Parts: sequence; structure tokens; C-alpha cells
Amino acid sequence: MLHARSGLRSTGGRPALAAGYFVYFCVVGVYTPYISLWLAAQGHSALVIGELLALASGLRIFGPFAVAWLFDHVRSRRGWFVAAASAALCTWALVAAWPWLGRGVAPTVALLALVFALYSLSFSSLMSAYDAFVLDCLGKEQRDYGQLRWWGSAGFIFSSTLLGQWLAVSGPTVVLWGLLLSIAATVLCFLWLPKDPPRSVAPAPAGAVAAALRQPLLWVFVVVGFLQQAGFGAYYTFFSLYLQQHGYGARHIGLLWAWGVVAEISVFLAGPWLVARIRLRTLLQIALLGTALRWVLLGATVNNVALTWLGQTLHLAGFGLFHTVGVLLLPRLLPPGAAARAQALSGSFGWGLGGMAGSLFAAAVWNGAGPSGAFYASALLAAAAAAIAWAGLRGPLIERIDPSP
Repeated sequence: MLHARSGLRSTGGRPALAAGYFVYFCVVGVYTPYISLWLAAQGHSALVIGELLALASGLRIFGPFAVAWLFDHVRSRRGWFVAAASAALCTWALVAAWPWLGRGVAPTVALLALVFALYSLSFSSLMSAYDAFVLDCLGKEQRDYGQLRWWGSAGFIFSSTLLGQWLAVSGPTVVLWGLLLSIAATVLCFLWLPKDPPRSVAPAPAGAVAAALRQPLLWVFVVVGFLQQAGFGAYYTFFSLYLQQHGYGARHIGLLWAWGVVAEISVFLAGPWLVARIRLRTLLQIALLGTALRWVLLGATVNNVALTWLGQTLHLAGFGLFHTVGVLLLPRLLPPGAAARAQALSGSFGWGLGGMAGSLFAAAVWNGAGPSGAFYASALLAAAAAAIAWAGLRGPLIERIDPSP
């Protein structure tokens, strides 16, 4: 699936785009499963961990829009990706060097808050722009998006599994070194991206985008995305700690994270077939209801290893299927030339506002009703998203994607 086709020959082809996904999600595969374990090893409470991760998510409310505007207007998009990844590398290098700079004093919560903020602004907001970059390169082959995106999932599996083995041997301090190595690899791979892939259309004027933002259909999907990502707050913030409390070892935790991403790969690979035959609205319902079931299973059956693995299998719905629908649907709701800003809506209101609210909400429920209660609350959020999507998302824009190449 990685050979050059039609319009991709002049942009470096699919291997460069796939490699960009792979290395970026190698970073995510280190950060998402293990950063909470690293913070806990530094002596921070669940509330502080939730607040730091909420801060990082909250800054993604604004970060994707700034990145999207730059992406739609800068001359060298590759240069922007390289610069942002390099800034993230410098940010975590500061933490690694702090034992020497701080003369043995551990990083304070204030310093960590600054680090998480800079990392979020420089790196975490990039993916919405990178998705738009890939769609621009694919042109009329956009239904093949999943055939490239699954390499990101493979990168997550690679790094989360490898770091789980490393962590089991050497302890939580290796999380920081895993971040540095994976971000450095991302900088190098972004240098391989095309300098200036052809833009399919000129950047959309601000007035046209503003008019499109008044569509009720668009904001229904934004609300659905917010609730869906808020429901992931307990998972992204506390899943590793939750498993650790119930006797799962570091290797097993890493394998469970990796298995969830294996499941999502199946959706990315089947994406062209699915979206050509099934309405986007139906696929969205499957994604949301599957997510609600997953959180119920994790809350009720975490001591049952088989059912915990089944819950992780449902990541194919909550992330893989939901993400595929969103990436294809949002550009249809904004004018041509606003692809990056379309993806930024998902990044800002979903991963940003939804992620921040979800982390804070999960931390509060975790401390009040217990760890299982946090996952039951997540299930309620996913069920609410499903009800809103069923009632409010109707019309030709959410039908099938044209299957023709």
C-alpha cells in the first residue's frame, strides 16, 4: 500500500507520509500509557497528575487553530513540522537536564506545568495539521487515508510494547528517555517529508470559514466529539495506574495498550471498504455505543483478564472508527481550502476541551467514587454522545463516501 500513486510521486510518495505517522505515534505510545506512572514515581498524587494532563489537554483548545492557520498559509509545511517537533525535544531535554541544572532538586509542579504546556503547544497540536497535510497529498485518493494512518498505530504498538519491557527492567525513569529518543526520531523523519506538496485549492478566506461555522450540523458533531473525548479522560489519565492497582505488571500493561491499537489498525485497514458501503452516521453510532460498552467492562470486570482484553479490543470502535469518520466528515462541513482548520475543530474541542474536562472530571470521580466509578462515568458520557449523534446528525453530508478512486 505504500507505493507511489498518481499525485503522490511528486510529494515523496506514501512511505514518507507513513513514516511521519509511525514516529509521531511512537511518541504518543510512550507519553500516553506511561507518563502518569512517571509522575506517580516522582511522588505526585492522582489529583496533581490529573491537573497536569488536563493543562496539556486544555492548551489543545487553542493550539490546533494556531497550527491550522499557519499550516494553511506557510510556504514550507515540512519546515513547520520540523520546528515544532524540535521545540518539543528541547522541552523534555530541559526535564532530563534538571537534576544537574537544579542541583539535585526534583522538578517542581510549576516547572512540570510549564513543560506540559510547552509540549502540548509545540507537539500535541500537530496531528490535526498532519492529517490535513496527508489528505492534501492524497487528493482524490482520500478514502485511502486509513492505509497510511495505520502506520501511526503500528508506531504506538512498537513504542508502548518496547517501553513496557524496558520499564519492567529499569523502572519509571526510562519513560523520560523514551520520550527523548522517540521525539528525536520524529524530527529526523519530518526532515524526509516533502518540502511543498501541491495544495489542491487556495486557502479559504476567513469569511467563508466563518459562514460555515454557523452550520448546526457542524456543532452537533463538535459536541459529540467533546463528549467522546471527555469520556476518554479516565482511560488516558489513569488506565495504567488502574491496572497497576489491580495487580497487572508493567509488561502486561504495555501489551494491553498495544492490543488496543492493534484493534484500531483493523479499522484503518478496512476503512475504504467500510466508508464506501456504510453511512457515516451508522459508523459513528457503532463507534459511540462500542465505547460506552468498553468503559462499562473496564469499570466492572478489571479483575477478569479476558474481559479486560475484550474491553481493549473495543478501542477499534472508540478510537479507530470514530477518528476515521471525523477525519472524513469534518472537511465536508467547511469550505475548500480549510482542511487544516477542519481538523483543528476536532483537535480543539475534542482532544483539547474534551480532554481537559475529561481529565479533571475523571480525577474528581476517581477521588470521590473510586476508580471503577470513573469508568462508569465515562460510559455515561459516551452514551450521551450517541444519543445526540442519533438525533442531530442527519443529511447527505453524512452518507457514504464516494468509493471511486
